[in-house]
Amino acid sequence: MKFATVLSLLSVLVLTACETTQTQTTTNAVTDGITVTDDKTNLKDAAEKRLALGMGYVQRGLMERAKKNLLMAEKHAPDMPDVMFGLAYYYQKVFEFDKAERYYQKALDMDENNPDYMNAYGAFLCTSKKDYEGAVKYFLKAVDQPEYIAVGESYENAGFCSIEAGDHEKAELYFKKAMTFNPRLTKPLYGLALMSFEANEYNKAETYLLQFEGKSKPSADSLLLGYKIGRRLNDRFSMESYGEKLIQLFPRSEQARIYKRMSS
Repeated sequence: MKFATVLSLLSVLVLTACETTQTQTTTNAVTDGITVTDDKTNLKDAAEKRLALGMGYVQRGLMERAKKNLLMAEKHAPDMPDVMFGLAYYYQKVFEFDKAERYYQKALDMDENNPDYMNAYGAFLCTSKKDYEGAVKYFLKAVDQPEYIAVGESYENAGFCSIEAGDHEKAELYFKKAMTFNPRLTKPLYGLALMSFEANEYNKAETYLLQFEGKSKPSADSLLLGYKIGRRLNDRFSMESYGEKLIQLFPRSEQARIYKRMSS
């Protein structure tokens, strides 16, 4: 399952390290070229820089450095919601889900109408906590925020989470809403193809998958689904085509291993 979650928000947070702050009386100097004074403005500036460093390290997979910087950001500015969000995302990435949930809740307590936090927390609840009903609730809360622009992505997320919950009727509704708000989205087409396949509607599944392929690069999931559809339709050419592409593009993937077992 693919979620549109926090990448845009991460990029915003990382940009906070663009400027440096000049200080005269320094009470505590730390590494990474960041100085801290007792001035509240300087503490906030230092926290933003630590947050940016920490999130950058998370993206690069340097988790020990990420944790150090994010905890220092919290020390400098314990009332900054973006810092709470950063720690939540860090703990989610290192599979400390209870801590992640606490920090997501702190971020939302501090900025309760932030749709980016709602969307990210919904993705966390769906993928990490398996709380599908709670996740969809937060996706829908995000789209209800008047100034939120990533409405299509949140509906897309709600669709995939509804598939996990086994509610295909709602998933179909959310996918169609996602494409209405953002026609450039392609993953809802894959979701509709997957649901059609699971409902034994193989021709319908093939139609949705072809629409997906016309707008997006193939993924390991889509290629395996294409092979499965071809198999159900007894389309030997389609089976061979999807299988060869899967092995060529994603030779070490779990989907390739599944294909090899199915085709052997």
